[in-house]
Amino acid sequence: MQTANIIPSAETASTTEASSAFTQFVLRQIECAKARAQLTVNQADVALVALAGGLISPEQAILILAECGLPLDEVSS
Repeated sequence: MQTANIIPSAETASTTEASSAFTQFVLRQIECAKARAQLTVNQADVALVALAGGLISPEQAILILAECGLPLDEVSS
């Protein structure tokens, strides 16, 4: 019966460190994507409230949504 080597080799340690660094990088990228998505939601909420409150016209609301990447394709202006 062969015993497992419980002391990681230098190669294993560097691979683990690289994997951990990549994992941290991906986590930060996901957090950035989440923040961008939340910003878009907030901008849509602003357009919604402003339009409902009569502060902007429907055309302005459409422009606000288009500027934040949410074009209303079915609406012809």
